[in-house]
Amino acid sequence: MRALSCLIPQKKKSNWRAKPEKFIQSLRYAKKVTEYEKEGKDLRELAPPPPTQNPDLVHCPHCGRTFNETAAERHIPRCQAMKTRPPPMNTRRR
Repeated sequence: MRALSCLIPQKKKSNWRAKPEKFIQSLRYAKKVTEYEKEGKDLRELAPPPPTQNPDLVHCPHCGRTFNETAAERHIPRCQAMKTRPPPMNTRRR
């Protein structure tokens, strides 16, 4: 019975509370934008929305992009190899 439980992947905890909160924040920001437009104010005066970060995604240390776990396992070694590769030589044809 123990061996069977080791083979079954365990699910991660859901962040069901955070997802609706982010959605509500984006709706509130969109509402502010429409209010600024109706009042005729300059949209550049409005502060940009706070950046949203998804805790389910893995951040690549080399290029800064984010991926899900399986894609990150494939991407990060490739990205590291590309970043450490020397630049190509200039080979011009004359």
